[in-house]
Amino acid sequence: MYESFLYNPDSGFKSDLTLQEIKNAVTDSRSVLWIDMLDIDDADIDLLSSVFSMHPLTVEDLIMPNARPKVEKFSNYLFLIMFSLEASPDKQLRSKIKVNELDCCLGRNFLITYHNNPINPLTTCKDRVKKQSPIIMQGADMLLYSVLDACIDSYFPIIQAFDDLVDEMSDELFKDPDQKTLQKIYNLKNDAMNLRRTIGPQSDVISLLTRSDFDFISPSSNAYFRNICDNFIRLNDVVGTSRDIITGAMEAHVSVVSNKLNEIMKTLTVIATTMMPLTLIASIYGMNFRNMPELESRLGYPAVIFAMFLITVFMLIYFKRKKWL
Repeated sequence: MYESFLYNPDSGFKSDLTLQEIKNAVTDSRSVLWIDMLDIDDADIDLLSSVFSMHPLTVEDLIMPNARPKVEKFSNYLFLIMFSLEASPDKQLRSKIKVNELDCCLGRNFLITYHNNPINPLTTCKDRVKKQSPIIMQGADMLLYSVLDACIDSYFPIIQAFDDLVDEMSDELFKDPDQKTLQKIYNLKNDAMNLRRTIGPQSDVISLLTRSDFDFISPSSNAYFRNICDNFIRLNDVVGTSRDIITGAMEAHVSVVSNKLNEIMKTLTVIATTMMPLTLIASIYGMNFRNMPELESRLGYPAVIFAMFLITVFMLIYFKRKKWL
């Protein structure tokens, strides 16, 4: 299933092309053709192979999911694998960020995009083309730039939301951290790693497009692709900074938990140390011997209790002066 768009200086804009119109557009150097494919089938594969002379490896990459972005140069087109980020309404960040693969084939006068799931920035570009926006009139390379630029624009609010979550986690860490805080830290760390794996390689791919001599990208368009590369680098720096904050937060969490444990152990140690002389006194007078004069004394019991009280007060004052309390 695909959508097709065509611009020709003579006939103007047209969409929903027939197979014959697509064949004619490919051979017309003055035309600009855009085909957006979703859920590729056998008929689409025949179209790519017969009309656009796609290499079998390219068709295979279109069908099979890819883990990393890449760019490959063929005789009649340029194959590019990129990724788009989208946010779902879920509250948990792990399920909020979704990565969609976007495959692009750029020819001299055509652009083919393929994706397994709907991509909102791509839908925006198609709506602009349907309104006869100039983006399709400036050539296939500038059309590719518009698609990639729309995709990277969708990164910024997601990265900003991620950065805000990192700041909230940092504030929570020093207020009242618990087991949920540690889980948040690990989730954010995994998300930062996934974002870094997604954004970093794409920056390298776009940088390669601007530095290499590709026949299908005009020299005047290089400045626009450099702008995309700069945006990727900036986003990668933001994610890198967030990752450093998360790493520091993990270390700080360990320190906070360790300090809490030390405080607890110190309190228990003070209680145990205070109880030691009291336990000793109680043990001595708890022995069942007959010749213990203090047991017969009328003031023996109050005297022992008062002595225990004085010992307790003395030890607490001593601990306080030593700043152990």
